[in-house]
Amino acid sequence: MIKILVVDDDKLIRWSLKEIFSQEGYVVDAVATAKDALKQAKNITYKLILSDLEISDENGIEMLRKARTFQPEAKIIIISALTKQQIEPKLGNLSIFSIIEKPFKSEQIRALVKNALVSTNHENESGNQTEKNKRVKANEFLIENKNK
Repeated sequence: MIKILVVDDDKLIRWSLKEIFSQEGYVVDAVATAKDALKQAKNITYKLILSDLEISDENGIEMLRKARTFQPEAKIIIISALTKQQIEPKLGNLSIFSIIEKPFKSEQIRALVKNALVSTNHENESGNQTEKNKRVKANEFLIENKNK
């Protein structure tokens, strides 16, 4: 089951995103503060984090940096009233999937989330294929050496 964490101090945004993605079949946790987001990130593995940068108790970028230590594989989508040009210089080495500017339409966020999750699945499939190839080669090596 794919889990998504939504972090936004706007109650309507949290509710809307939880509704949209719950209806799509995802498990969605929605929180209002950085403190709650980090608590969730420590305890639950998420495929995706959707986060505003303007949250009441901490700078959103700093919160995402901390969350990344618990969620190294999670895709991050920033949802913000700021523009990409205003946000990108502040990110430093924080790896994110995308930025979507508020206000956004439900179709936009759905498509972006779908792309992020498809990207995650392709990476996992590639990683799994690499592991399979390693196991096959190791087995071939063992069989060759056993026959010698």
